[in-house]
Amino acid sequence: MFGLTRLDVWVSVLATAALGAGLGVAWWWWAPRVVLDVFGDQAFPADFQPGGYMTDEGLAALLCIAGGVIVTIAFIALTRRRGVLVTAPGVVAWVTLVGLIGAGAMWFVGTRLGAVDLPAEIAQVGDGGQVITGLMLRMPGIVVLWPLTSVVLLALGSVIVWIRDGGKIPENSAR
Repeated sequence: MFGLTRLDVWVSVLATAALGAGLGVAWWWWAPRVVLDVFGDQAFPADFQPGGYMTDEGLAALLCIAGGVIVTIAFIALTRRRGVLVTAPGVVAWVTLVGLIGAGAMWFVGTRLGAVDLPAEIAQVGDGGQVITGLMLRMPGIVVLWPLTSVVLLALGSVIVWIRDGGKIPENSAR
């Protein structure tokens, strides 16, 4: 596949999934928790606390962007060592696919670690109690930031190389 061995492909998938899982743990660790007041069998926010919800989503977005940057830099280093043009369509598609795998792993691990069985918690504390909730990605489009960051970085890198080479198209651009 575009100059990479099967081992390279498997290592990139497993390394990206591991990075995504690690970023999921970081997301769970750093994300704020939101306090809910229990009234009857329902829970409502204890105070006006949009910062907790926004920080949760914003942290997930920043971690997805960081994952995209890390994976793209590693992939550029790998493809340059193999002599493959970074802008080859297969490379762009592969970085996008691997980015979705990493973002999916981050979402899965983060939400599983921060999961709260809200109905059971509400039943346990009873009327007038408080429940602290964990993570829940309310804007699932955030996971697209990882592959989007990767593709944008590849495009910027390609433009920089094109400008550096005086506008000449590389000979191996058909790969």
